[in-house]
Amino acid sequence: MKTFSSATYHARAIVLRVRVLGEKDRVMTLLSEERGKFDATARGARGPKGKLMGVAQPFILARFLVAHGRSIDIATQAEIENAHPHIATDLLKSAWATYCCELSSFLPEHLPENELFFLLRDTLSAFDLAAPEQVESIGRWFEARYLVLLGYAPQIGRCVACDKKIVVPADDAARRLIYSPSLGGTLCGDCANRDAQRLAVNVQALRALHRLSRAMEPAPVELTGNARRDLRDCLRRGLMAHLEIKPKSQAFLDEVTHDLALQAPVETLVPPNDSNDV
Repeated sequence: MKTFSSATYHARAIVLRVRVLGEKDRVMTLLSEERGKFDATARGARGPKGKLMGVAQPFILARFLVAHGRSIDIATQAEIENAHPHIATDLLKSAWATYCCELSSFLPEHLPENELFFLLRDTLSAFDLAAPEQVESIGRWFEARYLVLLGYAPQIGRCVACDKKIVVPADDAARRLIYSPSLGGTLCGDCANRDAQRLAVNVQALRALHRLSRAMEPAPVELTGNARRDLRDCLRRGLMAHLEIKPKSQAFLDEVTHDLALQAPVETLVPPNDSNDV
């Protein structure tokens, strides 16, 4: 049971999702820095004169004044800090933002999540300002950093089972290595059978994964063809292995990404790795 010392509190929060409540209200699922994930009602937000109508929308970053309720808290005031207007009007950005917000919602309620809050804040801001060809790399950065925040940073360049060093020349962009999403890293040839669900992954995808998981801001690591799919599979399989969920928004994201790729496929290579390590 929740216990708080005052009747109201302030929360700087991102609206993860919104659902209808009755004829005039909405319930917002919010992610805040200090209070983590929680729900709050926006009364009258479905009405044309509702003062919270503009803020009770996904992807909004706002400062809320919230009153404690008996079963659910009530947002009484809100000041929008960033509405991310270019996300809602762009299908690809909206699909990616919905997916990232859904991943962020797979957390227990009322636990401080300051790192995830800032990660999602920066991701939504980057989506809002991004050119179309940058959107996917921003989304992959979020996935990679999200795994790191969960405690599953990938181990690339050493065998995750025996710690043997795995070396690939920097100019080799075609080599395929064994990667275990469930174990969280590359496997040497001797340890490949440790994971029956292992993947054979293009080394460029692994270099991109290594770079993304350590970058403190979105990194330009667009890939071509198979390497691009390999990076997606490494991240997606890793999320499924550790969260044991499949986001509902993933199917819509895949549909939008596929349709747009048919119209204008991305063909940008990852910059070469300076090291001889993977």
